[in-house]
Amino acid sequence: MKRRSLQLKEKKLLKQLAPKLQPDNWLIIKKLPKAWHLENKESGKIRIVELNAP
Repeated sequence: MKRRSLQLKEKKLLKQLAPKLQPDNWLIIKKLPKAWHLENKESGKIRIVELNAP
């Protein structure tokens, strides 16, 4: 599985969608049209963030 850090626009969007998450601590493992699959850098915990269409 390829993992990468979030880009600046993605960090801003993640902060709006899930304000409790620290964008610097998460890696994108799968980017789907309606959701992002994120993995925590330290604990390895996986979280799915739903993208709401504006």
